[in-house]
Amino acid sequence: MIAISEDLTRGAWDELSFHFAPQIVLSTALKLGIFPAIAEGAEDIDSIASATECSTRGVRMLLNCMVSLGLLEKDRERYGLNNFSRRYFLSSSGDYIGGLLTRGDQLMELWLTLPEAVRTGKPSLSFWTDGENSSFDVDIADGLFQVHKGCAWRLVEVLQDDPHFLTKRDASIKVLDAAAGSAVWSIPFALTFERAKVTAVDFFPLLAVAKRYIRRFGVEDRYRFLGGNIREIDLGKGEYDLVLLGHICHSEGALWSQKLIAKCFRALRDSGRLFIMDYVPDEERKSPTLPLLLALNALLGTREGDTFTFSEYRQWLMSAGFNAVKTIEISGHSPVMVGLKS
Repeated sequence: MIAISEDLTRGAWDELSFHFAPQIVLSTALKLGIFPAIAEGAEDIDSIASATECSTRGVRMLLNCMVSLGLLEKDRERYGLNNFSRRYFLSSSGDYIGGLLTRGDQLMELWLTLPEAVRTGKPSLSFWTDGENSSFDVDIADGLFQVHKGCAWRLVEVLQDDPHFLTKRDASIKVLDAAAGSAVWSIPFALTFERAKVTAVDFFPLLAVAKRYIRRFGVEDRYRFLGGNIREIDLGKGEYDLVLLGHICHSEGALWSQKLIAKCFRALRDSGRLFIMDYVPDEERKSPTLPLLLALNALLGTREGDTFTFSEYRQWLMSAGFNAVKTIEISGHSPVMVGLKS
């Protein structure tokens, strides 16, 4: 993520005013059905406007902007999908990410309350109903499967050559996916290890998302499910070889993350490993930008959430009883932190 100062140094003050706009353009196109309309044969402005029940004036402006953003192709007055839009913006695609992006207006609504959240130090979600919050969480979890799946698959590939994780593909391993969300971090383990057994824990609406992806990859027989609040569920003692914490600590906050790590330690066998996947800022919290933005997002949406440095995670892991802490580099993501129980 490029620092804003670099854009402003080259004089892009007017562009700064519209940094929010591309996301709204894309969200609008998804909500209006622009991509499926074109996929089904509408090519010119009139036919696309008719198929989406929109004005020709508005459609013309929207389509041309989408072309400039690289979301569509244009040949004279005919518009078409490119490989990028076919892959990510058609619901028939296995890489469809529209569910996440159509929530852009609600996310922006939330971020507009940032001044008040900074003043009070409290989240701003109270103006949404419980149903809206739950629906938002489900759509986000669904979309984050596409965001994180490349990293999740790469993690398992890297582990095959890791001396701290020498496990044969036919090994019998038990995996706990705590706060599983879409199960994006555990599905690659279930696919790779023929005798893996996975327990997925999360709220019931989020487990429904996980079950959909688990069925898609044909690993239903590898899973069992525990529905409820991760803070309250008993994770057991000495039962698992691996525990996965995928992008949950930043929303739990420091106190609850330490409690969760301690629960995971108890749930692991003596030779077990705890994997923590999250976005991690540097030790001085100067960069990268994304973990620092997620800290503000946690301020807006949670009562205790924040993003944490490697030193903080290491301290928590060692305090919980782990013998050592290491990191695993996977491209496109902060390093994965691993607590080694023995």
